Amino acid sequence: MHANDGGESGSVVWFKRPEYIVIALIGILYIALIGRYNAFDLDSRWFPSFSRSFWLEHIETDTFMRQAFPDGMGGVIAFGKLAGFIQGGLLSVFGWSLTAAALISTAFILLSLLLLARTCQYLGYGTNFTFCFIAFLGLTEPFVAASQRARYEFLPVFMLALALWLAARKNIVLSMFVAALATEVEPAAVVIAFAVATFLFSLNTQSKALRPPALIVRILLGAAAAVTVFFLLHPHIISVFRSADWGALDKGNIRVPGGFVAAYYIVYRRHLPELALLLAAIIRCIIGNKKNLLLQWPALCGAVIFVLATILRWPNSAYFVFIAPFLCLFVMQAFYADKYRNWILAAILLFTLPQYAYRYKWSSLQYAALSQHDENKVNAAITRAAARVGKSPEQLNIIGNYALWFAHPHLFVNLNTGIVNQNMLRSADLLLCFDRRIDPAAHTNQEIPCADLDQIDYRLAETMSIHGRQLQLRIPTHQP
Repeated sequence: MHANDGGESGSVVWFKRPEYIVIALIGILYIALIGRYNAFDLDSRWFPSFSRSFWLEHIETDTFMRQAFPDGMGGVIAFGKLAGFIQGGLLSVFGWSLTAAALISTAFILLSLLLLARTCQYLGYGTNFTFCFIAFLGLTEPFVAASQRARYEFLPVFMLALALWLAARKNIVLSMFVAALATEVEPAAVVIAFAVATFLFSLNTQSKALRPPALIVRILLGAAAAVTVFFLLHPHIISVFRSADWGALDKGNIRVPGGFVAAYYIVYRRHLPELALLLAAIIRCIIGNKKNLLLQWPALCGAVIFVLATILRWPNSAYFVFIAPFLCLFVMQAFYADKYRNWILAAILLFTLPQYAYRYKWSSLQYAALSQHDENKVNAAITRAAARVGKSPEQLNIIGNYALWFAHPHLFVNLNTGIVNQNMLRSADLLLCFDRRIDPAAHTNQEIPCADLDQIDYRLAETMSIHGRQLQLRIPTHQP
């Protein structure tokens, strides 16, 4: 089961171990990419809007996109309060900015890698194997993307790593509690609970420390405790579910056979080399002398998540980060040999790093995020516009381009074709639009440029250059 490599040394100080050094280097990469990787991702404004509404204004619904549960989570009314507590509380301290939100995600992803490294040590995987595994996992796109976004995946990933670490230390009830509680953050994280339960059964089969009935009882106790916490956080969840428009899930949402796993590999074809690597690992196990790897916990947990993803059919590839640790570990088990450690590490670096170097250079020129200076500049213009209509900035009802949300998060509705209507536009205190789409490569943001607002009577309050585009601040004529 274990990949011992003779590289273990108990005398090495923990923070000097190679796996922790590589985590620190991965952290430097994550920080360098902030603002240059998926900088205009809509969800990196949408999810913080849930946190802000919940943490500061005690509003559980979606005020930014105006979506009702179950479409787009609809705020934290049914899921996400744990992430809202953490993200909202930390951003209230460090400031509401995209950089701060990305740093929070980065910190939790790095802690997850640290826990996974510790788990490998407890399970007997050698230092060299763990070093290569952490480098491979931390540099793959699911983990890099999770570190750069302000979505809520940072917390379920951390809870997955914590649950595996607890399981390796024989804390079965607590491990299952943490894994099952991840479902409160995002419904798709239900796959984590099943994967950790599979891990616990696999470990027990190896050690025979507990009889199956006793193990099942402990797993159920942990899950029951998580369900109890869920109901404490969402005391009205039954009525919320009963009143939800479940038909909304089928309106405009594409269901993909294979769910988020298939979406990651097939919809985004740049991931096909990763799929080829996984298939090669499976073939190597079948035709080689490593058939036993197909029955060990990394492969079994990955298979369980794939089956659940197929049943759920959620196409959001962001959830692939939940299965990535198991697949990366399985691939490493299939191909790793200690005598080729340096070659394996070189292959990992060549397989992963060029794309980030390209993104850093390319995105720095074309798609870097709005800077803090840009956001402060827009905030000052909003303050001036508020004075013109005789209101304080916190009283303004703003409808504006989603990329400007961090400049003025309060009472900000996304200027999106799927949300706003003529009445909303006319009743707003201030409209913020760009002369053209800020992210022309995106197909889901549904931005409305200024030219599409000419049918609305308005007065031009101010025009400024932001991010190489002209930003207009418009005051509808109903305002004094």
